Amino acid sequence: MANNKLPAGIIIGAIAGGLLSMLDPATRRKTSSALIKSKESISYYSRHPQELADRAAQKADHWKQTAEKIQQDIAYLSEKYEEVKDMVPQLQQMVTETKDAFTESEPRENTNAHPVHLDQGDSYPEKKTV
Repeated sequence: MANNKLPAGIIIGAIAGGLLSMLDPATRRKTSSALIKSKESISYYSRHPQELADRAAQKADHWKQTAEKIQQDIAYLSEKYEEVKDMVPQLQQMVTETKDAFTESEPRENTNAHPVHLDQGDSYPEKKTV
């Protein structure tokens, strides 16, 4: 059974791609700047570990609040969905009653009255069930 060369090929390709991207001067400057900032941050937080812990706690609180807000929003939307879902039978009944009120089963007495005709582009919305 042959050895799987895919992982080694991926690593070699990534290294080659990284080296080729360094031929661009702008990429070299940005990479150098990022490395310097990273080095400074690591040095600073290694001397001030409590500040790092405080920042991590702040970020954790922020993400917790965001998750709670999303959870509240989902609950609100779910509640509204249920309200709308409960209204569908009532709306269907109202539409049926309105349709029946405007639909005549007997011919009109007044011969001057003309029925309303819909144009090609005018139509009733398609009935959908939930």
